[in-house]
Amino acid sequence: MRQQVIFRDYQEEQAADHNDLQAYARRSMDDIVRDAVTATRRFAAFDIVKSAQVEVTVAPGRFYDQGGAVYARETALVQSLVTSLAAASKRIITLSVYGQENETDTAERDFLTNVETGATEPDSVPMTRSRDAVLAFTAGSESADPQPPTIPATHVAIAQIVVDTLQVVSVTMVETNRVASTDDLDQRADVLEEFKRKIEPRITSLASDLAALAARGASGLQKSAFASMFLDLARVKEKLRFPDTASDYGADFFLDLSHSDTLNAAALGYDAKVEEGIRFSDANANLFEIGLFSALDPNATLANGLLLPRYSDELKITTGAFASDLGMAQYGFQTTTMQQGFMSRSRLRYGGSLDVCSNGSNYNTPGQATDLTGLYDLTSTAFTAVASISYDPNYWAHESYRSNTYWLDTWKEPFLYAVTTEHVINGAQVAQSFLISNDTWASKIGFFITSKGGNEDIHLALCEVTNGVPNLDRVVMKTVLPSASILIGWNRVSIPATFLAKGKRFAVVVVSNANHKIGMAEGQGYLDGTFFYSTDGVYYQGDLTKDMMLEIYGAKFDASQVAIEFAPINLDGGLRTIDILAEMWVPDSAQLVWEMRPNGSGEWQSLTPDNAGVLGAAPALVQFRARFVGTRDMHAGIKLTGSRVKVSRPKLAFKHVSSLVTLANPSNEIHIVELLENFNDTPHDLDVTLRVGAVTETADTVTTKLINAADKRYEREFTFNLPAPVSSFRIINTGATNSPQDTYHVAERTHYSI
Repeated sequence: MRQQVIFRDYQEEQAADHNDLQAYARRSMDDIVRDAVTATRRFAAFDIVKSAQVEVTVAPGRFYDQGGAVYARETALVQSLVTSLAAASKRIITLSVYGQENETDTAERDFLTNVETGATEPDSVPMTRSRDAVLAFTAGSESADPQPPTIPATHVAIAQIVVDTLQVVSVTMVETNRVASTDDLDQRADVLEEFKRKIEPRITSLASDLAALAARGASGLQKSAFASMFLDLARVKEKLRFPDTASDYGADFFLDLSHSDTLNAAALGYDAKVEEGIRFSDANANLFEIGLFSALDPNATLANGLLLPRYSDELKITTGAFASDLGMAQYGFQTTTMQQGFMSRSRLRYGGSLDVCSNGSNYNTPGQATDLTGLYDLTSTAFTAVASISYDPNYWAHESYRSNTYWLDTWKEPFLYAVTTEHVINGAQVAQSFLISNDTWASKIGFFITSKGGNEDIHLALCEVTNGVPNLDRVVMKTVLPSASILIGWNRVSIPATFLAKGKRFAVVVVSNANHKIGMAEGQGYLDGTFFYSTDGVYYQGDLTKDMMLEIYGAKFDASQVAIEFAPINLDGGLRTIDILAEMWVPDSAQLVWEMRPNGSGEWQSLTPDNAGVLGAAPALVQFRARFVGTRDMHAGIKLTGSRVKVSRPKLAFKHVSSLVTLANPSNEIHIVELLENFNDTPHDLDVTLRVGAVTETADTVTTKLINAADKRYEREFTFNLPAPVSSFRIINTGATNSPQDTYHVAERTHYSI
């Protein structure tokens, strides 16, 4: 104790002297705790257990504050969490503790009121000042993936309690906030000292071991022992998309064209297809856009390039009756920028040459760096090469299915915002949000005009709602109502059919350069949306006292199952593969089945995984259609405009030339290891050569190893012993088969030098 109170004989004592006795002791103890135990907020004990279905019990414990003060709770706490249970999902409740000083133990004491007479007067006063630890339960937000709530900075978290709709699911102590005792620290130090005793002699000898290893590695014979390591590192390097800098090893999984000389820059006769492996290029092919067989097909509705089964408009949402109106100009005129996305894309590839490649699974890995451009690029439209499909690394919307003869790739969100169309509009802006309770193809929007403010058009947009407000960076539809067509009363505007997903909120955004007056309904009459206005074209302010008079119409289909025929397909010499890529959306409640009728006769056959032989006879002419399976309320939709269909059949030989491979160190021993799939030694053939400068080198040894008999998977290694060390070369693959019905592919190529 740094300070003491001094008492002397016959000395007067005051209350402050006695209080100082305790204050000095407390101050010294606080310093010891702060300097020797912990300078940050920590807790001790307070162990918590689930004691009933919706109840927890917290043991006594102590709270250490930043200044060294120690607060205590001497009794256990039994806490019911009934009021904090989740309504539909899960939530996290954080148990925290903080300190509070209290004066307690109130008792009656006599106080001297007259020194001369010795008269006293009683008074009730607290006799104890205590530092008490206070427990707090803070509930977080509900979510399928709940997160802990935010707690005050003066609190320290003790435990995280997960609850669902019925019970306490789990209790987890926050051990990082627990104070460490000197006994615990001593035990940890003993473990570290024991580890040091065992490891230190080994570490000190590493220098000589590394020198010996370097001497052995200088020999090519010893370096060959690292062959397996080189192969594995080459594969890892390619999977992680490391830059193609000089290296003694590398790999290509043939998922893109980055390592292929597709432009034939080396003039070596490149003639191959890279499509999840090296494959046989096309002997003949035809590329076209899907078109209806008959523009008068009674089963089809084709508008703005979007094909849906025949439908009529049905009112789905309305906000309420007329109550008042408002002039748009009162919110001011500004410039509004909108980013309109495009409908999702799907790609179906069907045919006998589409045997499954083991590397195709890379496309399904969340966060995988594999570029999806090659899968979804509609090169026949204004959507030229999509540089990159943007996505949240924690969420992967791409989905693929692979079986022999049937490959399907789908972007599992209704709209795609990697490529957008920008709209810049001047005028006043208002919006009304609404909730979609069932999947809907919106076909018409109605709004009420009480007075035209001038000869100015009205711009209408449908956009997604993010964090409760309209998001003009995620516009799904944009149209214009010309000034001459504006009516006093209801204006029901036909729009391009637009898919609105259930459970999501959307907003109708109205922009005009005139002071049109819009009919409004009572604010409490429509509870599933909010009226918004914007004064700067960016930020929105909600108004709960009114709602825009709004009608949303959706498609009511004539039939639950419809077949729509397209223009027939022909290819000289016959077709064995069809590749269909288009903007389309197939809701969960619907199905889209592509069908063909080879040579225009017989039964229609579906292009499905369980029906592999539709193109087995390589028909020169096929009828082509889509069968829409759904309900009267929901069907799939296909954007015919800009769609891309390719039909082809393969050649009997291929020649693949790699881009230039540069080694870190010149070498005269090169190893090429290739993985072959669906390969039969008869009738298939594969050879690998190296192009060094103007010289073509053949392999000195070739070894083949069976990897998997069921998948006909082989590993073939080509070893080249060159007359002199080289620093760069190209790898040439030459393959052949005796029939376009029996093909194979090269799934992977790795190389290393010694």
